[in-house]
Amino acid sequence: MEVVPSGSRIWKTSFIDPTALINGKLLLDGDFIYIAPFVQTESHNGDIRIGEGTNIQDGAKITGPAEIGSNVSVAHRAEIRNSIIGSFSFVGFGAEIIGSRVGAGAFIGHGARINGLNVPEGGYVPPGASRVDGAVNDELREFKEEVLHVNSELVIGYVDLLYSEGERAVLNIAPSPRTSWSSKSIYPKTDGVKLIGQCRIIGSVEFQGEAEVGERTSIRGDEGMPIRIGKRVKIGCGAVFHSLKGEGIEVGGEAAVNDGAVIHGPVRIGKQAVIGKNAILLKSKIADGEEVPENALIIDSSRIR
Repeated sequence: MEVVPSGSRIWKTSFIDPTALINGKLLLDGDFIYIAPFVQTESHNGDIRIGEGTNIQDGAKITGPAEIGSNVSVAHRAEIRNSIIGSFSFVGFGAEIIGSRVGAGAFIGHGARINGLNVPEGGYVPPGASRVDGAVNDELREFKEEVLHVNSELVIGYVDLLYSEGERAVLNIAPSPRTSWSSKSIYPKTDGVKLIGQCRIIGSVEFQGEAEVGERTSIRGDEGMPIRIGKRVKIGCGAVFHSLKGEGIEVGGEAAVNDGAVIHGPVRIGKQAVIGKNAILLKSKIADGEEVPENALIIDSSRIR
């Protein structure tokens, strides 16, 4: 299936969020493909091909020529250029892959940077690293399988939501899809929130008021767990918030989350904390008033970079 910018973007078994920027041709090789809000593809110098069951998450960017196999997860704000990604692989938050070949079943850690690398089948690149260091273990394999399972339900949920809700399903503020773990559509609570340009706020998201959300930011509470954002929080442009099943996000009052940051549940950000540009937070707690620097990578409250 070929997608061009002016063509249809939603099918019975695949979903491309209408905010995604599809420049040039995008070839979809199969069903159950999910392309999240504010994904960007550029294929003027070579085709981009995406396999069945693959999910491309919020703010990710793919520049052709590129081939992404079946059942691949490309996480939030990852970037892939002139590369081949084997089936059943995982590409972490904010990872960058340039001119590389990633073997089937590999795991590229969050914030990793690889250039001109040949990652073997089942190879593992740790978070923030640039080289292979061992192989994917059972824990990482189970994590990959869970991500694929969740997104296979979400893609159908979003298609069903479009048919049941119509245009409301793809507005700046929209309900969550129904899934096996969350049987009801949940609408965000956004009273008193100032939206600066186009954004996507979906599902179980609760603002306490007077917050500000920048352009092309995605806040997705579509897996049922809440994202709670305190009063007078300022969120920059191109940021991503995503909660998981059983793993919510809390942001204290008067905190600031700057452009391009990725906040992935479970995370708690304290009052008046400042999260720097392009920082990545996962499974972490940030204290009241703490300042997280630009490009920081914090996992399990440990600073990786």
